[in-house]
Amino acid sequence: MRLAAIQYGPRDGQAIILVVVVLSLFLVGALGLAIDVGQMYAQRQMAQAAADAASQAGFMSIFDGTNATSGHPFGTGATPIASSVCTTSDGRTPCVYARYNGFGGTATDTVTLSYPAGVAGATLSSATVPALQVSVQRTVQTGFLRFVGGASTASVTAQSFAGLVGGVSPDCVYVLDTSGSNAFTANNGANVAVSGCAIAVNSTSNTAAVLSATVAATALDLVGGCSCSQTYPTIVNVAMPITDPFLSLPAPTPGTCLYTSMYSPSSNATLSPGTYCGGITVSNGVAGVTFGSGTYIIKGGGITFGGGITTSGSNVMFYLTGTNATYGSVTIANGVNVTFSAPTSGPYLGVLFFQDRSIVSGSNATFEGGATMQLTGSLYFPTTDVAFGNGISAVAYSTAIVAKQVSFVGGVNIKYDPTGLKTGLLSRAVALVQ
Repeated sequence: MRLAAIQYGPRDGQAIILVVVVLSLFLVGALGLAIDVGQMYAQRQMAQAAADAASQAGFMSIFDGTNATSGHPFGTGATPIASSVCTTSDGRTPCVYARYNGFGGTATDTVTLSYPAGVAGATLSSATVPALQVSVQRTVQTGFLRFVGGASTASVTAQSFAGLVGGVSPDCVYVLDTSGSNAFTANNGANVAVSGCAIAVNSTSNTAAVLSATVAATALDLVGGCSCSQTYPTIVNVAMPITDPFLSLPAPTPGTCLYTSMYSPSSNATLSPGTYCGGITVSNGVAGVTFGSGTYIIKGGGITFGGGITTSGSNVMFYLTGTNATYGSVTIANGVNVTFSAPTSGPYLGVLFFQDRSIVSGSNATFEGGATMQLTGSLYFPTTDVAFGNGISAVAYSTAIVAKQVSFVGGVNIKYDPTGLKTGLLSRAVALVQ
């Protein structure tokens, strides 16, 4: 019996050791697999954060227009815009923000920029570049998996879409005065055609609108009352004033004066954007004056077009500023030929004239009769009035008016801009859309 115990007893101990070894290997394998899976998950989360940051920062740059003006442009040119891959030292905004978040600084990472025309499941606002897609890929080393016959590397990927969301305003004439009588008027046989959009009048006065002429629009939205005759739109009584659509629009900062007194260009002159101290006047039969693309800051004196002149400019914005004593507005007189269009991108998209909000007592903007005016964009005069004279062009252009008060005398044609890109009357925000 003793011999049997000596012969067979140690084998029981060996079995226990074998069980412990097998369980240990299983636990080590499970721990190794958990470490690999955890590493992959963490890398995936970091990749998504990097892609989100890069797409948002990149599209904010596109929204502000700095994507085209910086030393490292992107998202420019004719659509469709080709995709591209960031280098490890790329200065383009989305590439920089991907590196800020840990991706794109080494050869194991690939950061790709693309510009889709649309994103599935998302409704984007109209824009030249409606969305930016950032795709991130990283090759990582596996741990335990490669020791049990698995792949030695794995690919971590993530993608993010940032785009422009919002909608287009149904109004193309905004009268901001909240209390004045005669805030919106159409008199003296005027024939005002506002095609495809509404007129909003904020005044609470019983005579907020005074119409003794024909006015055509989809609706006349009134907080107050109307003294109306002849033909006028369907009146919609609204409880709350409509918000100034350009309230958050930043004012440009005047720079060094290109001229220190009223500037009068000669025929066939081409003007450059910048700060004009003392104003600009184009008159006395001057022809062929061209305003180069950009922002014109009129610091005092205003801007006047009169005397049978011909002038034009595309992608231009006029900012009218100065003190209450020196401020001058815009005057387009009888018999002139004026063709202007607002910027098609950047912070001043769709804004043709922009009056300094700090002006509390200044001259009104006057667009006289008999003029051949082709104005594409918004006329923004938040604290002063806009007056249209007789016989304005019978051809409708995509023009919008946002002013303290608005008056029409004679025929005026305004055409709705359903995209919001010509007048800037679209609510826009940058958001992650997928």
